[in-house]
Amino acid sequence: MAKHVIEVGDWDERRGRERVLVEHPDHAELWAYAEVLHEAGYDVATCAGEHPDGHDRCPLLERGRCELVAGADVVVSTCSMQRGETLLAVLGEQGSTPIVFEAPQPDFERYAHLAEDATLIPAPVTKQALLDAVEGALARAEHPGEAAARVLRAIDEGFPQEADESPAPAA
Repeated sequence: MAKHVIEVGDWDERRGRERVLVEHPDHAELWAYAEVLHEAGYDVATCAGEHPDGHDRCPLLERGRCELVAGADVVVSTCSMQRGETLLAVLGEQGSTPIVFEAPQPDFERYAHLAEDATLIPAPVTKQALLDAVEGALARAEHPGEAAARVLRAIDEGFPQEADESPAPAA
């Protein structure tokens, strides 16, 4: 099997698979998430976010539009991104692309208010949790408005600790 190369930039022509944009400043996590999603059958693009010294500014935050976000069926992002809260709020305001957002469980309520329809997943993220969250976000995109009740229910019930390890690319 040919080695998978994750493309950065504009999306290629649609190949009949859902597209997932993965945003993460940690390159190991970025590539691990991308590999897990690619192996599950998704087309994947990646973004490492803004450079801490101010170079490579986020086009979504600076100009209100990002071709990778616009072409994605789901955006997977994290509170670890520089200006992560602002990014989540902007993605939530646009309201069209489902969002999966990784954050520490104690911070869920704060993030839930920034983007009501975001799917929040607790860090550290497991392989199965990532796949379930993306699949759920795609399914809910067809049935909007359920996210707020789901987030509040999850906060009330707590989250089970999974034995699964964080996603790692296949060797």
